[in-house]
Amino acid sequence: MNIDITDEYINKLFEGTNFGEATNKDVVKKREVVAKTLRNQVDGYWSGHTAYHIVVRGGFLIDAKSGDPKILTALGESFLEKQ
Repeated sequence: MNIDITDEYINKLFEGTNFGEATNKDVVKKREVVAKTLRNQVDGYWSGHTAYHIVVRGGFLIDAKSGDPKILTALGESFLEKQ
């Protein structure tokens, strides 16, 4: 599946958050945060409350209880294929 995820969509997901000035102003860095968070979650690692909720709210990851395996959505898989 090849889904184009716009910069506007990524920027909207990060509204109201603070990942530091460099990330706050750079959509490429925001995309890196999403990709790292998705990889960490699928590998069973903690990624931080805000980052986790960005990827769930953004439709990239299916929400699951702590300790349960995390599963990417089709959107999440497509996003990681492009990173």
